[in-house]
Amino acid sequence: MNITPNFFIIAAAYAVTVVIILYWTFKDKIMRPVWGRLFVALAVFAAVSVGGSMGYVIFGPDSYVQPFITVVTALGCFFIPYIVLDYNLGQCLFISGIVKCYADDIALLATSLYYLVSDDLPEEYMDFPIWPVLLVTAVTFPLIMLFYKKLVRPALDSSGFLKSWSYTWLIPFMVNTMYAFFMQPVFTVVSDFPGEKAVFVPYMWVMLTFGAYVILTLALLGQSRNAQLQEGLHISEIQIDAQQKQLENLQAHISETSQMRHDMKHHLLALKAYAQAGKCRAILDYLDDCISFMEFRDPGVWSGNPVVDALLGYYKYSAEDAGIQTELHVETDKVLPVSDTDICIILSNLLENAYEACMRQKKPERSIKVRLHQTGDVLIVMVQNTYEGTVRKQDGRFLSSKAEMRKGIGITSVLDVCRKYNGIPKIEYSGSVFKVSILLNGTGK
Repeated sequence: MNITPNFFIIAAAYAVTVVIILYWTFKDKIMRPVWGRLFVALAVFAAVSVGGSMGYVIFGPDSYVQPFITVVTALGCFFIPYIVLDYNLGQCLFISGIVKCYADDIALLATSLYYLVSDDLPEEYMDFPIWPVLLVTAVTFPLIMLFYKKLVRPALDSSGFLKSWSYTWLIPFMVNTMYAFFMQPVFTVVSDFPGEKAVFVPYMWVMLTFGAYVILTLALLGQSRNAQLQEGLHISEIQIDAQQKQLENLQAHISETSQMRHDMKHHLLALKAYAQAGKCRAILDYLDDCISFMEFRDPGVWSGNPVVDALLGYYKYSAEDAGIQTELHVETDKVLPVSDTDICIILSNLLENAYEACMRQKKPERSIKVRLHQTGDVLIVMVQNTYEGTVRKQDGRFLSSKAEMRKGIGITSVLDVCRKYNGIPKIEYSGSVFKVSILLNGTGK
């Protein structure tokens, strides 16, 4: 089989289309070093594409080996985004599966279109004209870009924490496999085209497969929104509990202060009587009794910000009641450079994670250290806690050990807020200490 210029141009059209779709949609998700990763990805893509094309030329379109070559080639390309993009493996396989399906559908629709127009097909695929491929690409490209921008990208960005990505990629992979074994041998091998009775089958295939992808991405978006709403509700409940606890402590403080003021005259008269009698020991004992009676739980004012103080007080006293040593170092203004909502997301998630990690410990040496430091529009938040066991990670992301009813998207929410403020997150863990440090730039809102 002789390789024609048409074959090279058509193959290049497929490759360029795929590269443009992926780059335009995910260029801001490329990991560093950007150009190094792009070069490696393009080199792998070129090698896999050339290998697949050579297999097509060597064995011919009618060979029973061809579907296996198509599947192996597709699987090799599936892993390329994982080299480049900041997504987990399941998400990268999903991205590749859909874009590979689109490239195959171009060939499918181009063959069907040419048959509809000419009522015939060339004897060899190497002689297939270029114009149907370019026309189908031009018509469908805006649609696939809209699909990737409006559905695929939002679904990927909002649902990386979902466990369903570990198997969701199998759907486009199975579609590509079915295409290789059942659609490609029938509808893209020009000598075996089934004729006008089946000419609309490719269009039905495209509508069904991409209709399924639309439904799937919408389901993922709905699932991630539901998880985020649950997490938001949980944070709101924590904030309400914290405010309630803060109010109770404040009311107790007011009551204690009022009682002390009422009794102050009597205390002073008693002390005066002891002093006139020269009973120094009695004065000291009386003062000790007064001090012990006056002990109360300080409502806690560390920053002057009611949201911050409520959360710090809530977890500080909860930890102390559980025998967990706590240290708070707060150097902030009353007005923070970030919104109350965002600081609530950060503190509630980090403090809850620290508290739960300490509660799971069996060793008595349990501690939580919190530091907030503000310099102008820059806010530094540091939460450090002891822990036992193994820190679980998958694809560079931390897995939660929260209750089954919760999705455990706390760290993801914190990192989202960090990105909102052009912040710098740092997560460290070694031995028995887990530490999260975040620098937030308030001017980057």
